[in-house]
Amino acid sequence: MKHTKGKNQPTSANPPELTEQDKDYLKSLMDSEFQAIDEFDKKIFALAGGAFGVSFAFLKDIVTPGNVLHKNLLIAAWACWCITLTFNLTSFYFSHLAMRGAQRKYRAGERDERKLRGFSGNAVMWLNPVTGGLFIAGLICMSIFVTSNLYGTRESKSTTTSTTANVAPVATNTTTTATNTATK
Repeated sequence: MKHTKGKNQPTSANPPELTEQDKDYLKSLMDSEFQAIDEFDKKIFALAGGAFGVSFAFLKDIVTPGNVLHKNLLIAAWACWCITLTFNLTSFYFSHLAMRGAQRKYRAGERDERKLRGFSGNAVMWLNPVTGGLFIAGLICMSIFVTSNLYGTRESKSTTTSTTANVAPVATNTTTTATNTATK
């Protein structure tokens, strides 16, 4: 089947002229994308920082140091969140460099998006999904750690209580039997 090129079918070599309405719409899409990435960065930063605080409170108030199970999961969660925060801050800095570089290149006449993005823009495009993934990995590690320690703490308390409860009646019965034998 042969395709015919009409007035409304753009080709890569000959893109259509953008109307003012098209330009406004494209600008609003670009602004929305920038705001979404900016909000993503801010949320990841706040959530990772908050997760650290919650994990410390959990350790301090709920789990006693002698009863901590699966410490490696806690360390993995903290490592993920440290890297998340580091990459997030790095992304903020590279974003700033990418914007400045793109402005400079655009003023010089460059219009190719990949060239406008440059190394800094590519770094931001790589860092943002990695920070999200690391944050989620930290959440998974912390969730497993908390669950195992809550379950382990409950189990160790019930074992301690039942052992103590079993010892007292046996000692009382032994004393009573010994007294009865001595009396006879």
